[in-house]
Amino acid sequence: MHRKFWIGTLVAALLISLGWGVNEYRLEGKYHLVAENNSHRALTDFASYLDQMESDMAKGNVASSPNQKILYLSQVSSKSEAALKDFAQIPADQVGLSYVSEFLTQSGDFTRTLTQKLAGGGKISTEEEKTLNDMHERLMPVNQKVQDIMMRMDTENLVWTDPTPSLGQRLGFGRTKIAEAAADGTEVPFKSVRSGLDQLDASLQKLPPFSYTGEYATRVVPKPLGLPSGDVTRDQAQGVAREFLSKVGYPSITPEFTGESQGALGGYMWKYKEADIEVSHQGGVVTFYRDQRSIEPQALSKEEAASKAQAILQALGWHLVLTSSEDYGSYIQFDAVVEKDGVRIYPDKVRLMIALDNGQLVGLDAAPYYSFHHSRTFPAKLTMTQVVKNLRPNFKILESRLAVIAKSGNQEVYCYEFRGQYQGEEYLLYLNASTGAEEKIQRIIKTPRGEFLQ
Repeated sequence: MHRKFWIGTLVAALLISLGWGVNEYRLEGKYHLVAENNSHRALTDFASYLDQMESDMAKGNVASSPNQKILYLSQVSSKSEAALKDFAQIPADQVGLSYVSEFLTQSGDFTRTLTQKLAGGGKISTEEEKTLNDMHERLMPVNQKVQDIMMRMDTENLVWTDPTPSLGQRLGFGRTKIAEAAADGTEVPFKSVRSGLDQLDASLQKLPPFSYTGEYATRVVPKPLGLPSGDVTRDQAQGVAREFLSKVGYPSITPEFTGESQGALGGYMWKYKEADIEVSHQGGVVTFYRDQRSIEPQALSKEEAASKAQAILQALGWHLVLTSSEDYGSYIQFDAVVEKDGVRIYPDKVRLMIALDNGQLVGLDAAPYYSFHHSRTFPAKLTMTQVVKNLRPNFKILESRLAVIAKSGNQEVYCYEFRGQYQGEEYLLYLNASTGAEEKIQRIIKTPRGEFLQ
């Protein structure tokens, strides 16, 4: 009797376990399909915006009247912003694709600067015309490469990532064909979306940077203002990476060294599973982190994610204020800035991404903070009452504060920030705190994913 009971119990347990396993397998397949569909949509939209952007830039180059130039150049600016949002959702090694996003940012920024100049009655100089032509010459092969990737996805079922490397490659014996191609300037047929984008990034990395006046003329200043003094060794950088990973949920691990990056914020690059981390040569601080692990179904609300973000910032030693958020479905991206004596300093920014399954940090970009952070002395200012008089009548103020913003050529301006409504829409207006002059206007666009600025 007892024997039959135990046999029956074991059989029942086995059937339950089997059923649970089958169900988990089905759910995993479902989540994988949803993620892949979202990635394919992002790549399709990115390719479409990029194609439109290239076409509008070409039209802007050939247009002779200021009105036509304003039309096409403003469209280039808006298409670059849209392309960047979709590009951020494409699965790829973000450390290795910074040049693609930087190029798109600079193209949109420069055309926006020219649009504002023309709208104010100015003229485009010969040097600016040359820069615009150079950008278009560089944009054409970028667009061609992305369209090629899209065509191969549709006709050859191109996969997202390369096959798992061989044991010899993981141990460092031999080099990949992509690496060899990057070294000698040739290209080889790519086998995945990721390797195709990596190849595109490598080609942009070899080109000289643009020189122009704009809000994002350079991603960083020639000499970072916020990095601690003194250089660190590779072993010391590994210790920094290990401590950082421990604080974000990966205790007792040793990251693998993958190389070094150059430039003002250059550093040692490390990897652990799907996570990439970079520690600066100077000061030994984490400037970049990206974890591309598989994210489970959403379990946290936006408010809970914001609370997690604030707690993570404090654990990492950051004393910042969250200013904006953007919902990407599986994670929320937050921007956090320095606030000193009631003044928000927007150039000193840190961007972080919080996974919505468990609140873990899956992304951090501290490059703006370490580029621009320094001690500031604020000039004498007008009173709020004096400045408010310069606002447009019927502009309803919802919030107001003092702030430091960046303008063309990384120039900083001490302002009063007013968030308010006019004719049913919301705007951010920035008036110079010393003179009362209008410095900047941004339109707030509200969407289910968050608030966007135009």
